[in-house]
Amino acid sequence: MITKSKIHEVENATVKDRDGASVGKVAQVFPSAEDGSAAYVSVATGVLGNHHTLVPVEDATFDGTDLHVGYSKSAIKDAPSPGAGNTLTDTEANAVRKHFGLSPAGKATGDMGDPHENLDQAGTGPAGADDTEGAGARPPA
Repeated sequence: MITKSKIHEVENATVKDRDGASVGKVAQVFPSAEDGSAAYVSVATGVLGNHHTLVPVEDATFDGTDLHVGYSKSAIKDAPSPGAGNTLTDTEANAVRKHFGLSPAGKATGDMGDPHENLDQAGTGPAGADDTEGAGARPPA
């Protein structure tokens, strides 16, 4: 997570994909309305940096020089572009989240998309089951 106090340090950082390949530079940071931490960045890609794409950065890490994101270079380059202006609409944010396989903003669900999944019971399902699937609402015995 890139905290509100660190956003200025991320601006112009090199963006590295999940394999460590350079993708481009951070052109703009879009903070979360909830706590001001970085939620998305606009990445300038291409030879001249003229193409901009949006990338969610909730789980990104910053090492002081590079912003490391958990997505492939091709997924980042094919991501939606930011609209005009310095703000990100809910529609734009959700298009980005959908592109990267994330649940829509404000619609947190379990890892299998089950909104009734009880994430507090991880690992209580049948052997071989997904970490949280089959956990149900009962606490473990």
